[in-house]
Amino acid sequence: MNSRFFSSLALRNIRSNKQLYIPYLLSSTAIIMMFYLMASLMTNKFVQERSSSLPTLFGIGVIVIGIFSVIFILYTNSFLIKRRKKEIGLYGILGLEKKHVAKILFFETFFTSILSIAAGLVAGLVFGRLVFMLLNYLLRLPSNIGYSTSLMTAAATVALFVGIFGITYLYNVSQFTFANPIKLLKGKQEGEKEPKGSIILFLLSLIFLGWGYGISLTIPDPLSAISKFFLAVLLVIIGTYLLFVSGSIFILKAMKKNKRIYYRPGAFISISGMLYRMKQNAVGLANICILASMVIIAVSTTVTIFIGSEETLENRFPYENNMTLHGDPENADAINTRFFELQDQFREDTKKLGLEVTEMETYRYQNLFGRLNGNRFVFEKSSPGTELPVFMDVLPLEDFNKMTGKSYSLADDEALYYHSTGTYKEEELAIGEQTFQLTPIENEFSEEMALTESLALVVPNISQIEQIKADFEKEVPGDSYMAINAKIGWNTTGTEEDKKKLADQLSEGYSWASDGHYESRENQRVEWYSMNGGFLFLGIFLGLLFTIGTVLITYFKQVSEGFDDRGKFQIMQKVGLDKEMIQESTRSQIVWMFLLPIVIATIHVVFAYPIVRKLLLIFGITNEKTWLLSFIGVVIAFAAIYWMIYRVTSKVYYGIVK
Repeated sequence: MNSRFFSSLALRNIRSNKQLYIPYLLSSTAIIMMFYLMASLMTNKFVQERSSSLPTLFGIGVIVIGIFSVIFILYTNSFLIKRRKKEIGLYGILGLEKKHVAKILFFETFFTSILSIAAGLVAGLVFGRLVFMLLNYLLRLPSNIGYSTSLMTAAATVALFVGIFGITYLYNVSQFTFANPIKLLKGKQEGEKEPKGSIILFLLSLIFLGWGYGISLTIPDPLSAISKFFLAVLLVIIGTYLLFVSGSIFILKAMKKNKRIYYRPGAFISISGMLYRMKQNAVGLANICILASMVIIAVSTTVTIFIGSEETLENRFPYENNMTLHGDPENADAINTRFFELQDQFREDTKKLGLEVTEMETYRYQNLFGRLNGNRFVFEKSSPGTELPVFMDVLPLEDFNKMTGKSYSLADDEALYYHSTGTYKEEELAIGEQTFQLTPIENEFSEEMALTESLALVVPNISQIEQIKADFEKEVPGDSYMAINAKIGWNTTGTEEDKKKLADQLSEGYSWASDGHYESRENQRVEWYSMNGGFLFLGIFLGLLFTIGTVLITYFKQVSEGFDDRGKFQIMQKVGLDKEMIQESTRSQIVWMFLLPIVIATIHVVFAYPIVRKLLLIFGITNEKTWLLSFIGVVIAFAAIYWMIYRVTSKVYYGIVK
């Protein structure tokens, strides 16, 4: 028999089993589309230009979706092959050898994989472009965000899913290689054995979840959050699968042992049915839970970034006009002269346009980094290792008092300090040849200090900062990156048009000055809202993507369970159970199956809050209330969508069972 015969037979089998293959092909296409679109976002121009951390985060998303794709396609394939065991067994009875059956399965896998991969790539291209066009139209951003992909992205997608479908083929072949045809003929009628509860797997699920939650709860700073985010996500995903597979079995078996709960007709049917095929349910439920978590986190964080655009703009640019002066490491006195000259110059420039300075904040500071070793600050070179150093800003008391409007006084050996993590509890700090007695203060500095471990030190006068510089040069010779810098920020009277005119004039003279850089909040506003609107764009896009995945996975789960339950409920009716009782027990089972993923997903997101909070600090979001309201709103919206999915797919399930 030639290959043409086997390929024709494979095509006929697919057509004959279209009721099974259509949901399988739709679900596989959706997963491939999801992976392709996520991979495409890594190479998107907007993503690459707006933040160095975004490609990393989308790279994590690609890995997560890749792992998810393997699990889901193997899950859907196991349902498919189980339904076809009788057909495969019949081939053996009719005289076909196992190698012939393997060829038929090869062509079936080949045709379905080619169709799924091609449809997934086409759907990704079409869906990506259409949704990008729609979101550009709805959000009305200052500049459109274009959808882009590459041949490398398509090739990576094809390679991954060819490998996954190859694994499904090997699994399918193994199902009949070690089984006799008679057993295969009864394969569809054989239900899954009641899964054995494993205390080890249950404990492992708690360990993995606790580990992932622990990383989120103890993450020290936003820069660490980026590097540890993927590990936390991976641990929670593993813990989620183990929890649904093992934890649910423990709970159901405990309910089964409780006679008051178990020995009632509705509960008897529901608990027995759920326990009987919990392995298959658990994988589907875990998939839905993970996708729901992704939807909630992606949409709520990007909505938070967009809503908090004004807050982040003000955090990044504290005043309408902001000037940063860069000192000369070889000439420490130059910054002092320039510092006071520019204050007068800016007041004069403002006055020439008929405006007045309403408030001005000015201060000099020395920026350096090193390590806290007990009560000593140890200097680091300008190119530290992979471990993040402690960043320190040293200010003179005169400038700090002007900046805060307070009137602190210090002896020569005293200093004020603020530590971003609050873990430094020493009463003194030695830096170079100087030792200061410390008095803690509240944060009066930039919100950017929260990005990593930072220390602000206020010393009595500028000469002590110059001494710190001299000590650094002794301890780290040949590395003179240190210089005293300065910041000048001020607001003015006048209309928005007047302020814009002043900002344009100052930008021409100082934006690219040799010793400093001028930035205007008003000039940055359009670009800022465009960037944050772009993040919202990506969040909505990912939310739609994951929601579509949730819909198709839920649909496939309901179809597969419907076919599994149809025969069982027909038997129940024959032994005397009425339809109302059966339907009631089925309804309660489906409700539990739908509630569990959204409840666990919400718990995941709650524990993810600390690490998400740290990541939001990178974008300048400091208001926790904004994220909390966004989170609650997204959970409610997704729950409403999820309820509609439940209503629609439940009708499909009941239609199959009846």
